[in-house]
Amino acid sequence: MRERELRGARQAGAEAKAAGKTVKTRQSWRGKKYKIKKIKGGEGKGVDAWRYVHPLCVPILWPTCRERLLVNPSFLLMEDDAPGHDAGFTNQGREKAGISKVDWPPNSPDFNPIERIWWLMKNRILRRRGCERIRIPTVMAEVLREEWGKITVDEINREISKLPKIMEQCIQQAGGNRYEA
Repeated sequence: MRERELRGARQAGAEAKAAGKTVKTRQSWRGKKYKIKKIKGGEGKGVDAWRYVHPLCVPILWPTCRERLLVNPSFLLMEDDAPGHDAGFTNQGREKAGISKVDWPPNSPDFNPIERIWWLMKNRILRRRGCERIRIPTVMAEVLREEWGKITVDEINREISKLPKIMEQCIQQAGGNRYEA
């Protein structure tokens, strides 16, 4: 049934296009009609694959990964499974750049070492700024760079060394995340 409806809609769209008319596309779901708006890359809110790849990955992340690959051929990029990180568009671009990604379990940010570092940075920025909120993006970028530069390898290693205990507690709680690290 749906295939016949889809074929009919496509045919009607092609006929309207040939006649120079604009056709509003509609999608049926459980008997209700919803208008579909075709979104150009980068429109909307949040970080989608387009916003992740073009301003960040292509100019910054992937060239840095390629440099790391020259030093360490077994280098793997570690990303969480955020929609922008694991979209087909992103995966295709990353593979084209020759960068392999860690196979990471879904919904497990507690197992990601970078989350521990973000937590550390957030606490430092809150202590540093007190109740003052940073509202200007350029100031936030400056503060983030400063605090990132202050993180030591020992601090990173200390946070990573907590991961086995975190994983053990998560397993004991059948996937829960209410524990102290």
